[in-house]
Amino acid sequence: MTYRERFFSLVENSGTGDLPFFPDLTDWYMARRIQPGEAFPYAPGQFIPDDSPLHKRNHDMPEELAGLTFLDIFKKFGWGCPIHCYEWFDAEYSPPVSREVKVEGHTRITSLVASRGELEKVEKLCDDGSWAPAEHFVKTVDDLEIMREVVEHTSFVPRFERAQAVLDALGGQGVLDLPVMRSPFGKLVHEYMGLERVAFALFDQPETVLRFMAFQEQKDLEQVELAARCPGRVVILSDHADENLLAPPWFQEYCIPYYDKACRILHRAGKLVSTHWDGNHRGLFPLLPKLPFDILDGCTPKPMNNYEVEELAAALPGRMRAWVGVPSTLFCTGEPTEDILAFAGRIHHAFAGRAIINVGDILPPNGDFTQVIALGEHVRHLNGGR
Repeated sequence: MTYRERFFSLVENSGTGDLPFFPDLTDWYMARRIQPGEAFPYAPGQFIPDDSPLHKRNHDMPEELAGLTFLDIFKKFGWGCPIHCYEWFDAEYSPPVSREVKVEGHTRITSLVASRGELEKVEKLCDDGSWAPAEHFVKTVDDLEIMREVVEHTSFVPRFERAQAVLDALGGQGVLDLPVMRSPFGKLVHEYMGLERVAFALFDQPETVLRFMAFQEQKDLEQVELAARCPGRVVILSDHADENLLAPPWFQEYCIPYYDKACRILHRAGKLVSTHWDGNHRGLFPLLPKLPFDILDGCTPKPMNNYEVEELAAALPGRMRAWVGVPSTLFCTGEPTEDILAFAGRIHHAFAGRAIINVGDILPPNGDFTQVIALGEHVRHLNGGR
């Protein structure tokens, strides 16, 4: 079977009991090609095509890999390639709304201008090439009226040919999913307001917040309907559901009802639905049976988050599968390779054919690639040489 076939065989309950190895190498690869302090040209998990000029650059790529493209590395070592296809649609804005992005040194400013006012988000460039939020769009609850106008004048333009192009380039080497990003509540916490402002707003002006979420939901379900028609069998909804950000009561009240609606649309279209689950989740385990998802993505146990491998395996409903990572910190701190291999053995034993092993959630720029090679070989051994 190809790597793609092994993935779907496992997810659709007809697997061999193997746990395939699908490491996300995008950040590590980009850091080997560009100079420190440069902004990454691709998002985490995004496909880097063979014709990208990035492959011709070389900061400190190991000599034996210097002439290889991103996808070549997966072919060389016999690993599955996981890809998030963010580019499957474009968001476009109609008058009176406009969007502008300016980069000034290590600061990126995104401005949304509407007839009701202007919103501004500020991000800072991190040393690893990624962007981190420094200031959210919505500063007061009243700003939600401006955001409402922005959302009203946003349309999603399908770019299905881009998804198909990535699928064709991957061939049997990897799996693509289609991000529909966050639930309305997740957008408030991660993108629009930030956790602190959301918490205060739910106490001070709950009706305003709930009205906005109901409005946002209609627009988000438009995007879900579009994803249902796009090539690719997996759709991912990425709320990054850490219990410290989306506390269990909030998660149950504000997120799960939306998940139910989105998954009904996608399941009717024959899609499998994944959700990004890279965080502290022990407090959310009792809610797992209520979730309509098929796959948990990016699960990363202790020491990075607050649960053990075996606890997640015990809590995972039988109908679900999970991407489960050997924590990426172990590849950055000089841990003995045998400890990394032993961790993979725990995943393999605990999940017994119900998981995809990766480097959780992504190999960082300073990760030890030789340990990834050793991990891939060990997973193959655990799978009986397959």
